[in-house]
Amino acid sequence: MYIKNLKGFKYPDAELIRYFFKNNLDKTPQKVLELGSNNGNNLSLFASYGYETIGVELDATNIKNANFNFKNIYKFKNYSFINADMRDFARNTNGIKADILLIPNVINYITKHDFTELLSNLRQNQDMGGVAGYF
Repeated sequence: MYIKNLKGFKYPDAELIRYFFKNNLDKTPQKVLELGSNNGNNLSLFASYGYETIGVELDATNIKNANFNFKNIYKFKNYSFINADMRDFARNTNGIKADILLIPNVINYITKHDFTELLSNLRQNQDMGGVAGYF
């Protein structure tokens, strides 16, 4: 793997890396959902430890880069990237059943009402009652 060949961001967020290891998430691979996943840079950490990863991203170029990076550079197998507005995804998609939810800085760009509705929809539609989260 050559980092210089990655398209888009190269590394996961530093605070996410600390959170990951502090909470021993490297020991228990599960399913992780990231809203606003960009090119999958944060999800690459989880995928490296055997997690099933799902990224939801509004920008089609970022989705293209994420799929390229995961398939051709990292050679991950158990991943998917969905080109959608995270609010629509939460409202219209059922049964993801993720164990971990990542919501990076994208929550800074939606209203408080949209954010609370997003979380409510996720809980109702995704069966994420006891989900751990990193915001």
